Amino acid sequence: MVAFSRSLPSRFLPPFHPLRFRFRAISAVASLALFAHAAPARASHERPWVSDTEGARVVATIDLPESRRWKQALPLENNQIVLLCDATEQGVGSANDCLMSLSADQTSKPVASPLTLIWPDGGTEPHVNTSLSPVALAYGTDGTLWLLDGGADKTAPRLIRFDPTSGRVFQTQEIPAEGYTPQSRFTAFAVHGDMAYLADEGGIALTVLDLRRHAATRFFAGYPTARGHVPLTIDGHSVPGKDGHPLTRDLAYLALESNGQWLYELAPTGPIYRLSADLLNDPSVTPSELMEGVTQWRGTPTVSGITIDDKATLYLTDISEGRVLSFDTARHPHILLSSHELVGAGMPQWVPGDAGHSTTGAGELYIPVGSKLLRIALP
Repeated sequence: MVAFSRSLPSRFLPPFHPLRFRFRAISAVASLALFAHAAPARASHERPWVSDTEGARVVATIDLPESRRWKQALPLENNQIVLLCDATEQGVGSANDCLMSLSADQTSKPVASPLTLIWPDGGTEPHVNTSLSPVALAYGTDGTLWLLDGGADKTAPRLIRFDPTSGRVFQTQEIPAEGYTPQSRFTAFAVHGDMAYLADEGGIALTVLDLRRHAATRFFAGYPTARGHVPLTIDGHSVPGKDGHPLTRDLAYLALESNGQWLYELAPTGPIYRLSADLLNDPSVTPSELMEGVTQWRGTPTVSGITIDDKATLYLTDISEGRVLSFDTARHPHILLSSHELVGAGMPQWVPGDAGHSTTGAGELYIPVGSKLLRIALP
């Protein structure tokens, strides 16, 4: 039954073909049944987080506009930093100012200005970003940036590739209807080649988007690997939800190795799961085989984001205690930096040594903390 349902995926049928919904139902039931017998593999006994003898250090603190809560900062080689604020905390009508460019020349005071996206002449898109709902940023492979637009005014979520200096848009890719649900709320993404991977916290799933074929597939919808199972803890205190009960969150963060081979996903309270991107991109892989390829990689405290370097070392911002953590391929857990201000940290971003000012070659982390941006040299 599973092989049959996967040999004629519902996404290849016309939108209202009666078999489309039958295949979806069969696939969903079969997947859940198989999942009961195919839990993700667990990593070996976890070592405790240990402080490094030579830890990371803050080498610069950059002032940011105080009117926004900044959650992401991507530095470029021209001393420009692209900033993204948390639009959900700013109120209606403020999304225009959530995407900004910061001139961070070492010899002058940083100057921030709105970064306006400009679509090509003759296009059907608006020429200013008034209809944007910016969610997350990611580096492209050619000096461009990708922006995840959550969709404003009931428009479809989309990925936008643009020049961070001029704001010129080169590519816009709407997420196909099969890639999201009415409950979807995308929170993070990663791009490699023609493939994009999106964390759908609202829909509790991982969406894989083929940019060339303009086709999307949802994985792990509602599965334990996409759910958070521990309440959030910030600055040592449990976070209550709107109902007064401890708040939990689901799949929200992703990291992809530079070669596009391994994908890491996690809820804000962990754990980190590791899986081969090849399994996600091969339509012949069954749900059982897919789950067998998922490894519970590492438990975590409550974190505000994850980033990865060119050696596949993961870096996390621990907002439960105010720390920067790392976990390398040898499975060594490190505490790189401890500071109480990090309980208010946004998402970390790793950059190579030649892009920052690292003296060790290990690179640097850029972490927004309120109205400050910390530039951290790694040991």
